[in-house]
Amino acid sequence: MRLVPALVAAAVTAASAAPAMAFDGIYGERCTPQGDDAPVTVRGDRIEFYETGCQMTNPVRVRGLEGAVLFDLRCSGEGETWEERAFLQPDRDGGLILVWRGLAMMLPRCD
Repeated sequence: MRLVPALVAAAVTAASAAPAMAFDGIYGERCTPQGDDAPVTVRGDRIEFYETGCQMTNPVRVRGLEGAVLFDLRCSGEGETWEERAFLQPDRDGGLILVWRGLAMMLPRCD
């Protein structure tokens, strides 16, 4: 059976976005947009911070840490673009554990 190339590409994209979708939601100490304290939003393969948005790619599940995923990020903000990595894991209360740019954060769920 031959698969149409577009269907194969869509299947690969969906499979790589699936781990990211497990984190869909809005997280933060403050759940209303207010400058640097604005909440973090995860939707599909995107994570949005204050003045920065990133596409999450190449998910790698972390062995021994339930729900934990390491992502490559392609980010842009304030006229610049860059690449880096982020670790995401759900916490036991439905919030998000996020390690990014040398910071470890436990963010409660807003929505």
